[in-house]
Parts: sequence; C-alpha cells; structure tokens
Amino acid sequence: MELELSDIQGLAIRGHGHLLSARYLLLQFTDSANGKAYLAELEPLITTATERKPDVARQLAFTYSGLQFLQLPERTLGSFSREFREGMTEAHRQFILGDFGEHSPDNWDWGNNPSEIHLLLMLFAEGEEDLQQLVDQELTRASAYGVKHQVSLPTAMLHDQKEHFGFRDDISRPIISELVKDKELGTTPTFPAGEFIMGYKNLYDEYAPSPLVEETQQGAEVLSGHPDLPGLVDLGRNGTYLVFRQLKQEVFLFWEYLKSQSSSMEDSIALASKMVGRWPDGSPLVLCPFKNDPSLAQANNFGYWDEDRDGMKCPIGAHIRRTNPRDHLVTETSKKDSTEMVAKHLMLRKGRPYGNPVSKGMVLNEILAAEDDGEDRGLHFICMVTDIRRQFEFVQNNWVNFHKFGGSEEDADPLIGNHYQEGSVVTDRFSIPRYPVRRRLENLPNFVQVRGGGYFFFPGKKALQFISKYHED
Repeated sequence: MELELSDIQGLAIRGHGHLLSARYLLLQFTDSANGKAYLAELEPLITTATERKPDVARQLAFTYSGLQFLQLPERTLGSFSREFREGMTEAHRQFILGDFGEHSPDNWDWGNNPSEIHLLLMLFAEGEEDLQQLVDQELTRASAYGVKHQVSLPTAMLHDQKEHFGFRDDISRPIISELVKDKELGTTPTFPAGEFIMGYKNLYDEYAPSPLVEETQQGAEVLSGHPDLPGLVDLGRNGTYLVFRQLKQEVFLFWEYLKSQSSSMEDSIALASKMVGRWPDGSPLVLCPFKNDPSLAQANNFGYWDEDRDGMKCPIGAHIRRTNPRDHLVTETSKKDSTEMVAKHLMLRKGRPYGNPVSKGMVLNEILAAEDDGEDRGLHFICMVTDIRRQFEFVQNNWVNFHKFGGSEEDADPLIGNHYQEGSVVTDRFSIPRYPVRRRLENLPNFVQVRGGGYFFFPGKKALQFISKYHED
C-alpha cells in the first residue's frame, strides 16, 4: 500500500533537515470553540510530506488533555492508547520510564502539569530571522483565538551533526519499506510503515492500533473507513504518536568524570567512545575498535552477533548497543530471533539539540579544556511510534534503564540511564569487557537529566480537519 503523503505531516517523512532553525511552541486552549476555529485556520498551512523542501514548515500535535478540552466524542477519546491517555507523568508511567530522583517531573521545567499543555506547534525555517518572523506570526494568530503561549523551546543545530558531548548523532534510522520502491538497498533492512504511521500494516501484519470515530458522527465523512472495523472510521490514519523528552546534557560533568578515570585526553576520548559505542566522528567501535576510521563515519550496516557477541570491541552496555541491539540480544538463542525482536522496538527519531555548544566547531580538545559556563544545553528528543508501550517505553525500561541488560549486574545506559543506588538496586556502574579482567567504572552521575516531556498525537491532515470542525449534534 502506498503512503498517502498528502495527508501525512512532513516531519514524519522528511525531517526538514534543510531548515536549520526551529522552535517548538507549547500552547493551551482557553475556549473550545475558539480553539477549533484556530485549528481550522491553521490546518491549510500545515506542511505535508508531499512538500520536499519547503521554505518554512509548520507541524502540530495534541496532548490528550488538549483533545479532551476540544470535547472530542467520549468513545473516540477512549480509543486512544492507554499510555497516551495516562500521559508521561502518571505514576505507573514514571516508574516504567525511570522518571524519579533527579529525573522526577517535580524537577521538570514543563510537562509536569499535563492540563497546562494542549498543543505542540513546531516551526521550522532556513535561518533565525525567518524563524522569528514565523514565530511572531503564529503567536499573533494564536493570541487572536485566545490560545495561550505557555513555553517556547528553541533548537540549535550543531556542527557536523554532533550532539553536545561531541559525538556524531542520528546516524541510525529505520527505513520505511513503502518509501523504498525499486531503490537498491543491498542488505539494508526496511520496516513496514505501520510501525511508525497509523493506518498501515505493522510487523505483525496487522493494522497499527489507532483512535476511531463512529462513521455516523458529524464530520466523520472526511475520514477513511477502518478496513477491519465496519461502522468506524480511522482518526489515526496517516498520524502517529509523538514522544517528546527535553534532556539536559551535563557536558562538563561528563568530561570531568571521564578525565578522572583516564590518564590522558586521548584515553578520556577512548573511554567516552566505549560508553557511546561509536568514536566522536561516528565510526562504530565494532568495525574499528582501536581507532576511528573517517571512512566509516556514517557506517550503519553492521551487527554484533557474528562480529562482537562478547562485547570486547563495543561493550554490550554501550549506549548505541542498548538503544538498538541490532542482531544480538542475550535473551534470544539466535541471530535471527534477536534481529526480529529488536525490529519490534524501533522508533523514528526526529529530535534536535538546543543551547549553545561549548565549542562552536565541536572540537573535542576545546570541549575538554573549557571551563563550566553554567549554560543550559541538551537534546529535544523526539520520536514517532504507533505503539508507545511496545516501542518507546519498552526500550526505556528494558534496555536503557534495566540494570541487568545483556547480562550486566549494576549497569544502566552510561549516557542517558538513571544512575542511582537504592537498597539492593545499583545502576551507576559501567562494565567494559577486556582480557583477562573487565574494567568497571563506578559512581556514574547522571550525565543527562529529564527536564520536560509529554506524549502527543501527531494527526494526519484529514484528522486535523475533523478535530477542528467536530461539534456535538
């Protein structure tokens, strides 16, 4: 089945990488009727996936409380996933995500009161001047309809696709099968659209779970019928769930810890690379364990089962190996089973860094030599999934934070895991396999801290039309 690109918001497919400036606005409705009128005016301006290189882009997503405020039908509200309805800060979800201690919503800058955030408006432009004009225009539009501006989250693209610790980021991305067509990908795997976009088949050969509307509902005629459920139309079709986490990066703390465990700057960088699983330029340890190889900076077609099952090249607990174990899981008995299991927990990443870099050119020697400037910097982590629990929450709980992942004993993800000691549970270790005795780092602080977040519904254009026009008979 071909993707209906004209009904899909562009960020889900294109990413808007050519638009270097972006800002995320968190908004709140104050009146349901005015809110719908605002959305009806905004809807024609939303960028779709048919627009390959727009000059500017507007994308939007709703929280569950936002859809409630707009008074969608109760049955429709109840058909959204439990995770989305409960929200990221619900007690059980906090436990699953490891959002306690320093990561607790009590410490967040936004998102800890879900009723205050109804809408995420994402704005993209080629440069900061154009972006500011777009932001001013949209804030004026929102104000005219009584839509309150709650939070503004700027972004800042860094040199050479790097993140603030100094490592190349966002190399590994799943490829949607329906977008490949006749292109030659060799052995590169692809994944069905239903893993990331509702209304299409997923890896289980089933239509991705989706919110529904009764076909007799006023305004439902703009939506497509559900292929498996007569009498219902698919509100989720061509939409997805968007997970947003603002992750503050403690750059100076990270490198000071590594310097305390190393005898030289080169050793610090090598040790950091063991934590990440790639060298700073992006070349993977599993392909070049002793020194980076610039020719492999974008390498992504590799595995662990045959090349490095014991983690002697790339530690099993390294960040990239936890978040994407590829073809090796110690819980599986074969390479094939591991690969199939990992495929069911992938996500489309769409995030961007924020804050000023320590080094404008992202030069590691400059980052390591710099004094703490006290500035706030980090990553706006954004991913898109059709099953929040099976994809995002599973990875966060079972791979990122689980201290026994891959046969370890007291190790969480060294970069983004929640590091703590509480009773018999210890998660602030990092083990590096080596012969004859492993190396073990202890007392890892939290190099990344959650500072905001939420679950959002990222609708298709037709779904947005229904939301903006629906009213009770």
